Amino acid sequence: MDGIARQFWLTVLPLLVGFSAVGLLVLAALFPEQLYEVGSVGYIATAALALVSLGVLVWQLAAGGGSSRDRFQPPGG
Repeated sequence: MDGIARQFWLTVLPLLVGFSAVGLLVLAALFPEQLYEVGSVGYIATAALALVSLGVLVWQLAAGGGSSRDRFQPPGG
């Protein structure tokens, strides 16, 4: 169960947070009067959150589990 929890916290959560933050950035750019202006503190904080979350996601996916040699061997071989 420990591996599943780690997989969730380091893959699924940054994926959801990162894409939500990117979506918020797009909405803020399209409708600045409804959310906040591009270049404001809120916009910059959202951009930083998106970058950190997607960075954690890329790091987790790049780290993976096991060696690449083990992953690409044909079954039974």
